[in-house]
Amino acid sequence: MPRFFFHVRFDHLNRSRDEHGLDFPDVETARAEAVRAAKDLRDEFVAQGQDPRDYAIEIENGSGELVFRLPFSEVFDA
Repeated sequence: MPRFFFHVRFDHLNRSRDEHGLDFPDVETARAEAVRAAKDLRDEFVAQGQDPRDYAIEIENGSGELVFRLPFSEVFDA
């Protein structure tokens, strides 16, 4: 099963790296997990006085290739 790494990015310089990753059967399943994670992180960002729409989750495959980018604004502005 492929491994995907979920990095949280604030801007082009600041990124929280996922060093462990999670196994999912495909990119679509990993994307669904990213949407769930964004919703889970929302309250945490708000509690810190940060706008969650300023963040994105970048999903990389095991080779380090970016396979999907989910701006939090797509989740919260939809």
